[in-house]
Amino acid sequence: SALSSSTSGCSPDLDRFRAYSHRSAAHSHLADWSSSLSDAEAALSLLSVPDGTVSIEALREGEEALVNLRAGVAAFHLRQVDLAVGFLEEADRLGKEAGRHGAVVGDWLKKCREKLAGSGAEKKMPATAAEAAPTSARSTNIASAAKRPEMPKYQYYQSDSGSVLTIQIPEPNVKPENLHVEFGLDTLTVILTKQGVDFTVICGTLFDAIDVDKSKVVYKDEKVLIKLRKQEKHEWHELFGAGADKKKGADEGETQTKTNAEDTAMDIDSEKVSGSASPKKATGTGSADKTRPYATHKDWDAIERDLKKEEEAEKPEGEEALNKLFQQIYGNADEDTRRAMMKSYQTSGGTVLSTNWNEVKGKDYEKERQAPKGQEWKDWEGNRLPQKDNTD
Repeated sequence: SALSSSTSGCSPDLDRFRAYSHRSAAHSHLADWSSSLSDAEAALSLLSVPDGTVSIEALREGEEALVNLRAGVAAFHLRQVDLAVGFLEEADRLGKEAGRHGAVVGDWLKKCREKLAGSGAEKKMPATAAEAAPTSARSTNIASAAKRPEMPKYQYYQSDSGSVLTIQIPEPNVKPENLHVEFGLDTLTVILTKQGVDFTVICGTLFDAIDVDKSKVVYKDEKVLIKLRKQEKHEWHELFGAGADKKKGADEGETQTKTNAEDTAMDIDSEKVSGSASPKKATGTGSADKTRPYATHKDWDAIERDLKKEEEAEKPEGEEALNKLFQQIYGNADEDTRRAMMKSYQTSGGTVLSTNWNEVKGKDYEKERQAPKGQEWKDWEGNRLPQKDNTD
C-alpha cells in the first residue's frame, strides 16, 4: 500500500521529491534495490543546480541526507560500492554540517571500506571531516545520475503446470556478452550492461529452489527470457521469498546469496541522520509459512475452522433438531448401540428407534408391527396388516 500510494503521489516540485523518497524507502523494504536506487536518484535530481525544481531550503532538516543514505544502501546491495561511497559520504557530510552524527551512516561507510579492502580496490577513504566530500559532491552525483540510461524493467509469469517460471526483460537486441546471469540453488543474479552502464536487474533469494542445470537464458530480438525450472511443481506466490528450506545438498559451484532485508529496513527507518529514532523492523514472509498452491494469503484452514464453529453454534429446530440428536447419538455410540438403532429403525418402517441391542436382537419388527397412535399398517393394495395392539 505504501508503494502504490507513493507512486500515485508523484506530483511536481517538493511533493514529487518526497514521493520519490518515500517510494525508494518502500522498495528498500521489499529488497528491490534497483528500484530503490532509481527513485532515490530521481529525487536527488530534482535538487540539481541549475536544472532543479526544488529549493534545498524548502526541505525539512535531514531529508536530503536520508535520501542519500537510501541511495547508498541500495547501491551497496547492488554491488556498486564506489557509487555507494559517494552517496554515503554526502549523507555523512550533510549530517555533520547540521551538527548531527549519524551512526548508521558511519556503519555503512565502514561496510563499504571493508568491501573495497577485501576486493583489493585502491580507494582512499576520508578519515576526518576536513577530508570529507566537498560541497560540489552533490552536483557531481546528480549529474552522473542524470546521464544514466533508463533502468531495465522485468516481469514474470508461470506455466500452467507450475514447473517453470519465466522472467521477461523487454530490452531489444541484447547480446550474450552484455548479460550476466548467475543461477543458484535458490538465488538469482541478473546484471545487464546498457550503454556502458551495469544495471543489477535482479539480485536476491528466490521463493523456492530451482534446478540450476535445467534453467536457461533465451535471447530474442525484442526481449530476453530467463527460464527457471522449479525443483517442485507448484505456483510461487512471488518471485522472491525465503528460498529452499535445506541447502546442504547444493553443489560447490552454486552461489548462496542471501539478502538481509529486515536489518536494512530497520537501519534506514531508524536513521534520521541524528540516530535518535527508534528502530522499526520490517515484517516479511517467514519460512514457516505454509506453502499453498494458489497465489492467495487467505488462511483457508482457519476459515474452515470458523465455519465448523458457526455450524456447531447453530441451534436447529423441529425435525432438524431431532435428526441432529439422532446423528449425535449414533456418532458417539458403540457398535452394539448402532446395530440396535439400525435394525429397529429399518425393520419397523421408521416407527421404532431403540438403542438396546439385547432387546432388539430377538425381535422381529416386521411381524410385531406397531403403528403410531391414530395410524395403521396397510399393504400396497390398501389391505390392513396385522400389528401390535391391533390384531383385528
